[in-house]
Amino acid sequence: MSGEHRVVIRVAGNTGGPALFALRAKGYAVELSYLLDGPGEYTAEYTALKDGRLFSAGTGEELLGLVAMWETRGDGWRTGTDEERSWHDALMEAATVHDRDGNVVDDS
Repeated sequence: MSGEHRVVIRVAGNTGGPALFALRAKGYAVELSYLLDGPGEYTAEYTALKDGRLFSAGTGEELLGLVAMWETRGDGWRTGTDEERSWHDALMEAATVHDRDGNVVDDS
């Protein structure tokens, strides 16, 4: 995807809050808890609950992504059609590698 875009959003320090705000606007109850991994080490766990459905992720952006996936695919979100699997395989095959400056790198 090249060229000019009207909007460009990349996960960064300023996207977590808006992701959580979007979930709240959609009517989800959003909570944050921390899991104790070790002395002084914590892992965030965000949850969204609505209509008896619970979603859980490590970031607000991931949580919004899970909700969007379910809202699009429904309770049968796991199942994929042959067409979807073929599309996914083609996406993986066509992926490019870039350096930090955005240059395409031939890593073969």
